[in-house]
Amino acid sequence: MATVGTHQEQSTGVEVLLGQKVSYQKHKPGANLSVERLDREEVIQIDSVNRFGNRIVVNDGAIVMEDVPAVMMRGGRVAFLLPTGEELYLTME
Repeated sequence: MATVGTHQEQSTGVEVLLGQKVSYQKHKPGANLSVERLDREEVIQIDSVNRFGNRIVVNDGAIVMEDVPAVMMRGGRVAFLLPTGEELYLTME
């Protein structure tokens, strides 16, 4: 899963995904990343990104990250890499 970081094209904030349609690809679970409410079979649109301290809440809790991730975009793929080791990969539609 580390190949996205090695071939990084763009690092940005989560807010850049507002309005984008994405689909779940895979994730490396952990205590600081919650994707239980994320529909893994459907394409979703990122409608909201809220920050509460270091906590990032996407689409009213579909994705919750307990720390600010590095966001890398390359070739239609988005990687959220948390400093605690959790990872989330989405595909842009």
